[in-house]
Amino acid sequence: MGYWGELRAWVLRDPAKLIRYLVLFVCSIIVIVQLYECFSKLTDPPISTHSYYNVNQTIEMPAITLCREPPYRAEVLSNLSRGNCPHPRFATCWQNYPYDELPLDEFFERSTYEFNETFFSYGLDGKENVEIDSSLHFNMGRCFTVRPLKSMNRVSKPVGYSLMMEHDMVASTSDVDYLAGVGWHIFIHDKRENFTEINMKGSGRVEYVFASINEELEIKLQTQFFSNVETRMESCSRQEGYSDLKCGEICIWQDLADEVNCSGPWMPDIDHEPCNNNESMRDLVLSYKLVYDSVDDYECDCLQPCESRIYTTYIQSRKEFLQPEPRTLLYIYYTTKLISMIEERPSYDTTQFIADVGGSLGFLLGLSVLGIIGILEHLTLFFCGDCIRRLQLKNEKHNSTESPEDTESHTTDETVDITNVYTVEGADLDKY
Repeated sequence: MGYWGELRAWVLRDPAKLIRYLVLFVCSIIVIVQLYECFSKLTDPPISTHSYYNVNQTIEMPAITLCREPPYRAEVLSNLSRGNCPHPRFATCWQNYPYDELPLDEFFERSTYEFNETFFSYGLDGKENVEIDSSLHFNMGRCFTVRPLKSMNRVSKPVGYSLMMEHDMVASTSDVDYLAGVGWHIFIHDKRENFTEINMKGSGRVEYVFASINEELEIKLQTQFFSNVETRMESCSRQEGYSDLKCGEICIWQDLADEVNCSGPWMPDIDHEPCNNNESMRDLVLSYKLVYDSVDDYECDCLQPCESRIYTTYIQSRKEFLQPEPRTLLYIYYTTKLISMIEERPSYDTTQFIADVGGSLGFLLGLSVLGIIGILEHLTLFFCGDCIRRLQLKNEKHNSTESPEDTESHTTDETVDITNVYTVEGADLDKY
């Protein structure tokens, strides 16, 4: 008859059974696929974003980085370099530079401005609540970063930042010589971040304002707090003191220094000797300029911070600052403790996993808890039946060897008891 003939006869004998098997097979495949998706979501859960507002008891002030424009003393640059040198990015600065007589770090040190030449006054509800450090950059010269030492309990203009900077240029006609005019570049960023002038690494979470000389500027702040979740595909860092901006800047410096085999004074964390001739210095400046002006992101293996703050500025007032000296007055403050919170959270957990698995098994296969218990019992008997039978036979043999002794002892006791009973009852009977 053959295999196919027997199969057709079986189908024609009970076609309903074939339908049940087909439906069971299809549902089993669907359940396997859904279970795979459930386990995948459990190991790598999807991320959802939640946004809400929070009113804090205290509020954290940002760090303020101030960079002078123009950043260098042009006359000092020209004298030290022995050529026409308005800025170190020009090739004329390095044609006649005395590399053997004047170290590069001294050249940049003497041509930039010190702390006492920058700040006339400063404070955050008092001078004792801030710390100021400096950093050297190639394009922006020496910049100063003002960081808060405490969180503020109150929010208003009198308890915010009050900074007065003084400049050495007084002629407004000099504005035509500079792209942004004469004044100050103001960068507002998280106090945990280190300022960097590299555009592609610093433009994401840094707010920027420019203030001219003889100008009074009031800036109101608003904060957004971002909390990211680390996943298998995207990692982030919760290390205290970690700065991805600094990491990116060091990465760029290292690549540039490896390319030209020397470094500059604005690259302090690079283990390369300073450039000591015109060719290497011009190659370094040109390579740095290409990276600085590029709009493409630089490939660096730097983790993003898991928590970050972005500060939004609102110019409340911009007016002339009536002073005989070329000074700039800057107020930066909050008017509310309301913070916008944006958090990422895993949107799948063990409870949802159990619900999905139970729903798939119950709806597609018609399984309940009692049904699963029955299946487990049958599987246990199927796989462990031989072992269970051997244990039962062993117990039966053990019981059969012990049963004769037990029967004999019980019979003897019962005979003695019955005899005693009949003896006692015979003694008490009356005679007729």
